[in-house]
Amino acid sequence: MTAFTISPTRPASDNMIKTKIGISSYSYSYAVGFPGFSPTKPLNAFDLIDKASELQVPVLQIADNCPLDKLSEYELTSLNKYSRQKSVEIEVGTRGIETENILKYIEIAKKLNSGLLRVVIDTAWHQPDFDEIIALLSKVLPVLTQENIVLGIENHDRFKSSVFARIVETLNSPNVGIVLDTVNSFACEENTLQVLDSLARHTVNFHVKDFKIERVKNSMGLIVTGTVAGEGFLDIPAVEQRLQKEARGDYSTILELWMAPETNVEDTLQKEDIWVKNSISYLKRILGVPGSR
Repeated sequence: MTAFTISPTRPASDNMIKTKIGISSYSYSYAVGFPGFSPTKPLNAFDLIDKASELQVPVLQIADNCPLDKLSEYELTSLNKYSRQKSVEIEVGTRGIETENILKYIEIAKKLNSGLLRVVIDTAWHQPDFDEIIALLSKVLPVLTQENIVLGIENHDRFKSSVFARIVETLNSPNVGIVLDTVNSFACEENTLQVLDSLARHTVNFHVKDFKIERVKNSMGLIVTGTVAGEGFLDIPAVEQRLQKEARGDYSTILELWMAPETNVEDTLQKEDIWVKNSISYLKRILGVPGSR
């Protein structure tokens, strides 16, 4: 398997930025399970590798809804071996920037040969301000540099994209970049173009999350819902074209879904599987993956 590495910096002589398609544990939120939704047999990390292999995508991002720190050393070693057998590259993800957690996940990333460590800053118990974020991440920068791992900070609900840009620019390290999500910043009243203007140049990973915005039935308000990739308002080809010109370097395009459930578990899981397959088919087509339809 040829390793796909996140480039800390783009060579000046090479203007061609490349991307690879992948799925996430958040592509299969219902199949993995969460409080309030419990499938009979939740997908685990090994099952997700099988899904990536079946979909013929080279990357799997395992995020905080499928926490890798719950696995034993033996299980992590087995997971690494299994991913190599299936020709699937793992990207590691977590939530929370407390030093102990980041150091723990750097070790996990090393064990799984992940050049990217995706992180969401906030947890239910810790929402640090700007100065604390800088202080905490500055502590782990030497380790990230030593291990050649890029910390990808996801733009999430609490801060505007300009704040995330300022975090990256203040840390001023090739080993810190942005995981660009196309919907999260709606909570800060920012649209996709505003997010791209602030964060495209810092992007090391792209979360594709298509959406639509509709009025409620009585016209007294709007709702944002997820769609199959390519069926919503997000101009995915335009975002990809921009990232392939402006991103930090080679990056992965990872599918995430916001899907409303059906009336029962079985139908919800079937719907999710169809959404993933149709979304990946669309991404392969627009990115010119050989054999796509």
